Amino acid sequence: MTAMELQQWKQNFIRDYLDEIDDMEVLEKIKKYAKSIIPKKENPRPCIVHSQEEMIAKIRESEEDIKHGRIISSDDLEKEMETWF
Repeated sequence: MTAMELQQWKQNFIRDYLDEIDDMEVLEKIKKYAKSIIPKKENPRPCIVHSQEEMIAKIRESEEDIKHGRIISSDDLEKEMETWF
């Protein structure tokens, strides 16, 4: 099946079945079932390797940031991290 044929099949399925359902409870059940059978995509995190020189430069840069007050509190960092995921 080509990508275009698959897209057309999906559109027909939506038109013939999903568009006909007027019950939110039924739609929620379909959504839950679909989530359970669709394979989850993994997003592997890239492995970043730094040279020793790069790591030392980053440490020195961080020390300068601390010295000049360019820091973030733990609470603010935790709040920011919550937005990452």
